[in-house]
Order: sequence, then C-alpha cells, then structure tokens
Amino acid sequence: MVVVELEQGKLKGVICEIKSGKYCAFKGIPYAKPPIGDLRFKAPEPPEPWQGIRDASEHGPVCPQYNERLNRIETGSEDCLFLNVYSKAIKPAHPLPVMVWIHGGGFYTGSGDSDFYGPDFFMAHDVVLVTFNYRLEVLGFLCLDSEEVPGNAGLKDQVAALKWVKKNISSFGGNPSNVTIFGTSAGGASVSYHMISDMSVGLFDKAICQSGVCLNDWSHNLYGRQRAFQLGEMLGKKTDNVTELLQFLMTVPTESLVNIKLPKLNTVPADTSDALTFAPVIENPYLHVEKFISDIPVNLVRDGRLAKVPLMLGYMSGDGIEVARHLPETLSLKQGSFIPRELKMSMSSEKLLDIDEKVRQQYFGGNIISRNMITEVVRLATDVTFAYNTRRLARYHVKNTSMPVYFFQFSAESERNFTKKQYNMTHAAGVCHSDDLPYLFNITNLHVPLTDDSRQIVEQIVTLWVNFSSFGDPTATFKNIKWKPFKETEKYCFDIDKELKCVLNLNEDNMTLWDEIYKEITI
Repeated sequence: MVVVELEQGKLKGVICEIKSGKYCAFKGIPYAKPPIGDLRFKAPEPPEPWQGIRDASEHGPVCPQYNERLNRIETGSEDCLFLNVYSKAIKPAHPLPVMVWIHGGGFYTGSGDSDFYGPDFFMAHDVVLVTFNYRLEVLGFLCLDSEEVPGNAGLKDQVAALKWVKKNISSFGGNPSNVTIFGTSAGGASVSYHMISDMSVGLFDKAICQSGVCLNDWSHNLYGRQRAFQLGEMLGKKTDNVTELLQFLMTVPTESLVNIKLPKLNTVPADTSDALTFAPVIENPYLHVEKFISDIPVNLVRDGRLAKVPLMLGYMSGDGIEVARHLPETLSLKQGSFIPRELKMSMSSEKLLDIDEKVRQQYFGGNIISRNMITEVVRLATDVTFAYNTRRLARYHVKNTSMPVYFFQFSAESERNFTKKQYNMTHAAGVCHSDDLPYLFNITNLHVPLTDDSRQIVEQIVTLWVNFSSFGDPTATFKNIKWKPFKETEKYCFDIDKELKCVLNLNEDNMTLWDEIYKEITI
C-alpha cells in the first residue's frame, strides 16, 4: 500500500509488480462532483473532499454505455467521473513527465479502465500515466442549444480531468509543467479540440492525435438540437419546447439513454458523417455560459487559434477498413458519396459532380466500383475519413505556430492487431483503425497475444511516445534513426513499422489531389 495526500483528502493506492520493476496505482479517484440529479447533462462541477483515507485500489463505475468491444450494455453509473493515476515513483529525484490518455469510442463507448488500457508498457519507463472516464452519448453530448444544456458536457468533463491533473499530479511524482495529452479516434479528435478550446488553455504542454482530429467531418455533429428532439419523440415526448423536453429527459431512466438508434436525418446534401448521433457540437456563441467551442474547428485552426505546443499526429495505414468493412451496405456508390461534408456545404452541385469524377478517376481508374475493389476502397476511405485532414492539421499547425510537428503513418502488424481480425478483414491491406492500441496498452479483457516479436514492436512504439512526452522529440534516445519534423517545404512522414523509416512526401499523389480540391475553400 502507498498513501498520498491531496487537497480532497488522503488516497491509498497499491504497488504493482511488472518484469521491469514496480509502479504505484491509484484508481477510481473522483475528479468532479457526481453529475447526477439536477446536474445531469450539465457541465461538471469541482470535486468534493472526503474524510479519512480513501481506498484507491479499484476503478470507479464506468459511464453508462453499450460496450462495443465486448458487445454488451454496461450499466455503470451516472456517477462515473473518475480517473486513474499510475506512477513509476511517488517521490522521484526529478518530477516525471505526465501522459494523460483520452479514450476513443465514437463519444458513445469506452472508459479509462485498465482491463483495456493497462499501464504496464508505459510503467517500464519513468512517467506518470493518467486515464479517465468522461460522460458518453446522450449523457455527455446532449445539446439543446440552451444555457441549461449548451452541449459538450463530455468534453467539459475532459477539461475538469485536465484541471485536476494540473493541480494534483505533483503528489504522484508528476511534473505539472510537462503534461502530454494523447488519444486515438474520438480521443485523438478530443486532443485536437483541447488545442482550439479556450477552456483548455494552459492545461497541457504537448499533444498526440492518433487517427482522429477536429477537422474530420465525423468529429462534430451539426444537428445536435434536432437529434435531441428526435430522442424525446422516440422516448415518448413529442414537443417543440426546449424546457418541456429537458424536464422530460431529466426523468428518463439511465438505461433509456444508452445505445440510441435514431432515424437518419434528411439533410441536403446527404451527410454520411452524421452517424455519431450524439457527439461534439458547435455551441451557440450567444449563450451566457462558458463554452468549450463556438465556431467550426476549421475556422479556428485556419485563424491560428491553436495551442502553441509540440504536436505529434498520424493515422493507421488502413484506417479506412473501419468504413470499408461495411461494403457495399453503408458505402453509397452514388455520385458525391465520397465527398466530405465540409466540401459539400460549400460548393454547387455541378462542382461536386466534377470533383466526384476526379476522385473516382484517381482511386478507381474510372472503373465501376465493385466488391472486389477492397484495396481501392480502403485507400480512399483512409484518405478521406482520416489521413488527409490529419495532414491538413499538421500543415496549419506548422503555419500558425513555431512548434515542431511530427507526422506519422502506423504500419506495424503482428498478432496484436486484433481489430482487423475481429472485423474479418485480414484480406485487406494496412493497419486497421484502433490497432495501434495493443502496442501502447496491456489489454487483458480480450485475448491479445504478446510474443517476443510483438514485444519488440511494443517497446519501440512506447519509447517513441515516451520520448516525445519527455523531450519533445520522439527519437531522442534512438541512435540509428531520426524522425524529422514535418514542414510545408519538407513533408516528412515517419513510417512506424517493425523497421522505422522517415519518408518524404508519402502518398503524395492522393494528398495533392485533395489539396487541389480543398483549395476551393481553404488556404
């Protein structure tokens, strides 16, 4: 047992043993007041103190959700705002770099628990790792466009967790002036949201976005208020009055607000990016409440309203498997179906058809798309849904800050790439969306093997992440390879495979096409 003292009270953690030594674990620490009762859907409030010594040996409840990985409903509890701290040393000779993980899961599933985000690989290094829960789906992302429920409660939970870290992490041996936030998918998008939110200013010092940035169409929902009224009607309350709807939703049992399936919106043009029914929204700028974000991300990024911090960001070589696995059901083959929402909302239908033709020519050679064109569909889906806007954020960050940017493509494959197997997509080339996670975390709730071969890849990748967090340079401790920063004149991309290599102008033909297309509405 090990005890630390915080402003909230005393905490009793446990000492864990791994091959490389020991570390201290403190789980289930409340970082905000329970968002229950009148606080449902509201922004989080500061945590309350406790008496005596609080036991921090077990995780707190997860936020209510459909657990996609385990294919089951997790009832959890609305009282779910807990974080976990893992430290290599409570009293180190020098304060340790802090790495704060923001889990992904489409803003509707996931938690910070160690059954999936086990800290063992990071604890082989001199760092402090923090993981946490934030409210999900309706409870975290209901938006009524009102001062009571402006939206983004789940992102404001993340801010509360970062404030707690800033204030308390020194008690665990961490350096509050060297905090790196990192995440995959919705977690990666969240990281980049903190880079453009006034609420997050000064709460972190470095950022890592993996397969997700705020410029991706899917990272925010344009129809939050409409979705809220749809939800009310589905649950039995048809009204066009915001106050009535809120009063009703405050009484709905928790289990009715999980795994919601709403009918598609008849938006023109059709918006396939709005599959995340409850997700981040652009908050009404005229509301008299503190807002997480109240302008579309591309405007903030383009205007240079970005945190001036070192940035590492990238995507999986086959991220598009996440989309292509639904072929042909959800990949519409109609004209314009490949074109991102941001473009559709800014162009005439004639211009869109012209662009659609260029895209088909580039990726499919003008041929009619069929089921056996999986490689081509994966490549297109990877570029449109993930890679292009990740590289676009890298370009804006270089242009608008003086900070280094490290851009990567993740290509490593071994028996630890479990999502691709789970999707029955092993015939598709590339690393599937979220298959970076088993190389960063020790997963125990699924069978994910660890052999000598994959252990070597794990050690290499975790070292890159820890180096960036510690020194601001991912290859600081590597002797034979140098990860060169991405620049507008030299677009270096680090290919993270069993063998590491720094490549100039990776996938440049396709990226150039999208540069030309996006030029219609950007720099």
